[in-house]
Amino acid sequence: MAKYLPDRAEIERILKEVKDPETGLTVLELGLVKAVDYIQNEKKVVVRMDFKRRTPSCPACASIAWVVQKKIVDEIAERLLSYEGIEKVEVKEGS
Repeated sequence: MAKYLPDRAEIERILKEVKDPETGLTVLELGLVKAVDYIQNEKKVVVRMDFKRRTPSCPACASIAWVVQKKIVDEIAERLLSYEGIEKVEVKEGS
């Protein structure tokens, strides 16, 4: 049976396991995660991330960066949604 909600240590463990496929570094090591909030009445976790400094200025490269960012976001959501008390995960850009 899955836990109802992850505690702070568990959230950190989850984020330490999510790696950038380009660099192999975790989202925490890269400083991408700015905040994680749980909105209890909505059973929602909001993860605030900063991908801006990772977005290349090259227009052709931007689509590749978007694919990498989506993979990271999808993995975070998948791991957090394994908890019974979480029904929705939002990843927002910014701090």
